[in-house]
Order: sequence, then structure tokens, then C-alpha cells
Amino acid sequence: MVNASAKIGGHFVTHNSNHVIVKGSEVPGSNHQLEFSSHGLEGGIVCDEVTYSDYTADETETEVTVAPSYAKCHTTGQNPGTTVVHVNGCDFKFTIAKNTTGETEQTVDLNCPTKPLEITHPNCTITIPTQTVEEAVTYTPAAQDGVTTITLDVNAEFATQYHGGICVFTGTSHIGTLNGSATVRGFDTNDEPVGITAT
Repeated sequence: MVNASAKIGGHFVTHNSNHVIVKGSEVPGSNHQLEFSSHGLEGGIVCDEVTYSDYTADETETEVTVAPSYAKCHTTGQNPGTTVVHVNGCDFKFTIAKNTTGETEQTVDLNCPTKPLEITHPNCTITIPTQTVEEAVTYTPAAQDGVTTITLDVNAEFATQYHGGICVFTGTSHIGTLNGSATVRGFDTNDEPVGITAT
């Protein structure tokens, strides 16, 4: 849910609705897709079926929390292999706000209440625990079918851990990067599109 009363910079703003369900998506095989890469891995990892659904009830107008879902994931190197992303109840919180000096702060929180996000890679297992990434996302207004949407351009670095397999020969603690774009749309409780922007 996003509060439609926001009128100043540093907010997610919706149009003509007080209660909005936020959904995100990617486009496989395009530059409108997020790719994860990390040290010692051949190529990156992409998923061809990705959704982000807003399911929390306590957001303010400065933050949106979404639950990711990943399917049909694979590597992008010369020898493609199947990967599986286990979300394990983790979610992403996107925050856009003004601090006390008037500067805009844009952060992404990966929240994993019980187990880290886990990637089963052909060469090892990779875990990504709870953490906050600052200045990792830019928000660009866009439109789809005449309704305003938001393009999330992501350039984020996450601390990762390698477990088992040949990956560990490069070490167990690394920094993984998430790059690319995704689209965020708003819907009302009748699943009708609602305009949403970020300021």
C-alpha cells in the first residue's frame, strides 16, 4: 500500500487511489532484466520468470516492501547451467526519502527473517543474508497502456557467501552485483491499473 497524500520530494506517489498493490516484473532476454554476478562465477545469473509483489500492510509513503519470486533461472556464460533461487521468505524494501539535511537517500534492504536468500549454482551454493544497500536504485517515470509506472534501474552490491563446490577455491566471502532494470506498476483492490510515480 502506498499513501496517495504524499506531496513533497522523496516519496512514492499514487494517482486516484488510496490503497495500491505494487507489482514488479522483468522482460527476459532484454536489457530490462536483472542479472546477478559474483567473483569466480562464469557469466551471471538471470531468471526468465520474475515477479515482485507488495504484501505488507505497514509501508509509509517513503517505502515499499515486495516479495520476490524467481523461476527458470540459468547462468549466462559460455556453458549455460540451471540455477535455482530459494527466496526463503526474504523480501526487498525500497526506501526513498529526504534526510535531515534535505538530501535524498535511496536504499534497498534485503530482509531475511529466518534463512538467507540462497542460490543453487552448478558450481556451488551462494547465500545472501540480510543487509542494506545504499544508493543502489534510481527511479525513472515511465508509462504502460497510458498509466504511469516506474522503471527501477539497479546497480547494487551485496555481500555473499560461497558454500561447497569449486567456487570456494576463490574464497568464501565475496561481493555480488545486481544490475539491470525492472518495471513497477500499481493496481487497486480490483486489480485495475493505477498510476504510480517516485519523486
